[in-house]
Amino acid sequence: MDKKIYTLLTIYIVYLVIALSMVLSTGAQKVLTALIFGGVGIGIFLIAFFIWMLNRKHEG
Repeated sequence: MDKKIYTLLTIYIVYLVIALSMVLSTGAQKVLTALIFGGVGIGIFLIAFFIWMLNRKHEG
């Protein structure tokens, strides 16, 4: 049970630091927004690429 509480506290602290930096700093807003959208874009590309590769293996 203690490990779950520490995990939740860690997640909350990370969230709090990110939220405060987004509110207090425009530079952090730009960096974090770029990381979020860049990461989502790369993730979508990788998922589509792996689906394409899997379909290609099944066809051949």
